[in-house]
Amino acid sequence: MVSDRSAIGTDILPVTLRGWEGHGMRREAGRWVEVTVSSAVIAVHREDPVATVDAIGRDRQVVSWPDLPVGRRSVTSTVLAGPSGAWVVYQPMESEDPSFPKGDAAAVHVCVDGSVTRFTMLEDTQPVGATGHGLWLTSGGFPDPNDPTEWHQRQRLSVLATDGTAHIVQADRKAAFAFEEQASAHLVVYDGPPDVNRDGRGATYAYRYAAWPLPAHLPARLRAADMHAEPLDEGALREALAAKAPVTAEESPSRPELRWDVIPLAPADQAAAIDSVKREFDSLENYWRAPDGRTSPLSDGLADSHVESIDEWPRTRVEVSFTHPSYREGRLRRTLRVFDDAGRARPALYAAIHLMEDLDTRALPEPEKARDGVLDI
Repeated sequence: MVSDRSAIGTDILPVTLRGWEGHGMRREAGRWVEVTVSSAVIAVHREDPVATVDAIGRDRQVVSWPDLPVGRRSVTSTVLAGPSGAWVVYQPMESEDPSFPKGDAAAVHVCVDGSVTRFTMLEDTQPVGATGHGLWLTSGGFPDPNDPTEWHQRQRLSVLATDGTAHIVQADRKAAFAFEEQASAHLVVYDGPPDVNRDGRGATYAYRYAAWPLPAHLPARLRAADMHAEPLDEGALREALAAKAPVTAEESPSRPELRWDVIPLAPADQAAAIDSVKREFDSLENYWRAPDGRTSPLSDGLADSHVESIDEWPRTRVEVSFTHPSYREGRLRRTLRVFDDAGRARPALYAAIHLMEDLDTRALPEPEKARDGVLDI
């Protein structure tokens, strides 16, 4: 992991507005979220590397991190409130294709004074919350609900401090959430395996939680036997989560738009990304296979499918078109961007299933919107 802390003002930019030049990538409304920290409101864009800090008695500050290295794959973001600012965690978009270009996890802390601390090449990537100690991250899968021993195995937690340092903590319970109230920090853990309720249709699980009060200085190990655990029911946990969750910010034309820096992407990575997206639509007419070997299309009536890539990096698109009973007058077409505006590869995980759902539920545009016999969906 690498970190650096920008001095106050280093990433502060004047508020500017720039037109959207997405080359076909849709920008959705409601992408700004905000958290309130002391007397300041910090708004963060979920896609762009930019935030604003509005504090009483100060002009608005705009901070950004367009050169934050997150690898060759598009990322998703998670915003959390901390005692001294907002945390933004970036994780590579999910892909099941081992040939797809790789991404890196990263995080930034936006302080109420306008300074930004960056963390890159993170090993632990799942955020569980923030306290005065820093941002808490974990990794690894979820324990087997039917194996009690897995719930008592040692778990690794990374704590990223706002001064740019990081600490590793081992806990003998699975972490669920970390939060701080009135200068009192807690780590919420799963208090053992869930209670299982089985019926003829399957099983449901009821999880039990415990809140561990955290000392001011974190030890290398946190053990249930040493903690003065406080039982926490699911309702109380939901209230704690809701109190700390960011809220959607109101849309405003004065909000800045600042893009990620374009990265260099090797031709081999470009080709791998294009091929991966095209493979998502392989054999649409023989998508499902029955135990007896018979096949059926992705959606009843789908036929004459065609998949091709169009345009050059980073504007490359994959278009899949076909005939379908939903639009007998011509062809239906779905278009996917392969790269984001920074040139990073965008996985198309489950894109075929999403297409099937739209076809089967008839979630399609009106036929009058077709052009030259092609209806884009």
